[in-house]
Amino acid sequence: MIDMHFDLLTIIYECYLRMDYSYLEEVMKNFNPDNVSKVIANMYFMSKSEMLEEFGSNYTDINVVEMFKIAKDILSKYMPLNKVILSIEGCGYINNLEELEELYDLGLRNILLVWNNPNKYGSGKDSENGLTDLGRKFLIKAIDLGICIDVSHMNKKTFYDTVEVLKEQKKLGKKVKVIASHSNCYKICSNQRNLNDEEILSLKEFKPVIGVVSYSEFVLDSRATQEQLNEYYVKHIEHLKELVGIDCIGVASDDMLFEKDLFDREFSKQVFEYSNIKNSIIELLKDKFSDEEIEKILYKNINKLLWEEL
Repeated sequence: MIDMHFDLLTIIYECYLRMDYSYLEEVMKNFNPDNVSKVIANMYFMSKSEMLEEFGSNYTDINVVEMFKIAKDILSKYMPLNKVILSIEGCGYINNLEELEELYDLGLRNILLVWNNPNKYGSGKDSENGLTDLGRKFLIKAIDLGICIDVSHMNKKTFYDTVEVLKEQKKLGKKVKVIASHSNCYKICSNQRNLNDEEILSLKEFKPVIGVVSYSEFVLDSRATQEQLNEYYVKHIEHLKELVGIDCIGVASDDMLFEKDLFDREFSKQVFEYSNIKNSIIELLKDKFSDEEIEKILYKNINKLLWEEL
């Protein structure tokens, strides 16, 4: 299985700040051929107030390039980097296009332009603003470098502004790689972080991969029973299959257990235990999907888009 969104780089950097890698060592046990064999490893950057809360006195030292390099170098000691796509979520702390190119040279291959808050490039769900002029230039530079554009977390205005840029660049003959790493279907669960049918269909021409995420609030509700979560997780996959086809579906955990373990913050439950997520998803899907379809969902679709050309 390939996990399309796991905040592994953030976990690594937090362990680095604490000079204690015991938690990371436990997390890395989940990455093996019998469970999660490849991963889009993400480092997130939130609003200033949330970063202050999370990093405390280290906030003033935020340097995306340095943090990314440190996390990547540590990760390479635990896992072959050819099994990882390195990702940044919330690009507002990347100062300019030169830094973006520097990050690309360090291995950055996927970007989420925004988190929930607005930044200088665009906006997430906490604002109604759209893509900025800087954001447009940033996206075009990313496409020229070969970085995948991840539309999860964008508000509707930024989303559709981004789709227009992607269409323009595709018409120019550029290879445009697009994913929604951890977004479910709004029609099934009306969380603002999910994509509505119109948004999903607007991505179809790019042959994207949409990662069906097992974070309960995006599946149904954090108060739902396990049986309900299982049922609705499958509904999201079925709905995506109807809209864009089986070749555009992947899976993502967005597993937030580290929020409690590292930061002592409560988090909503996951549909699956991460230590057995692959087998749990297979068990859930086997009555509704063929073995070939399950293999595409779990591995082949996103592997083809992001790994086969490496």
